[in-house]
Amino acid sequence: MADASLKFLIDADHGQFYVQDLEPYDAWMAEHAMDPDLPPAGWTDEAVHVHRIGVEPHSISIGTARDDMVESLITVHATAPMTEPTAEHIVEADLDADRPTRRVQPRSSPGGRAGHDRSRWAVAGPGLLRSL
Repeated sequence: MADASLKFLIDADHGQFYVQDLEPYDAWMAEHAMDPDLPPAGWTDEAVHVHRIGVEPHSISIGTARDDMVESLITVHATAPMTEPTAEHIVEADLDADRPTRRVQPRSSPGGRAGHDRSRWAVAGPGLLRSL
């Protein structure tokens, strides 16, 4: 698979947005949403203060520098990408890709979608998300 990119503008309400594979994520949440041992949206202390990225099954929460509209670029790589020497902060996380085609969608905090585009972003095969 060639690298695929999605550039979008999203409302980072509460300083975060999510990239989720909605169908399996919703199924996982139906069973685990009220589990007191799981941090909401994967926001552990280390995720908040060090990585600025929270991880749950089928969902990645991306922390932003502000509560506002933010321009974002997500690239899915078929193999591990080279490190960007000018990046100030690099975090990597995988989305489970057990189906041949994934339907991944960026979402803002209260459940809004990226911009006004209601389409989903199709990603073939497993991929590595890099947030710069």
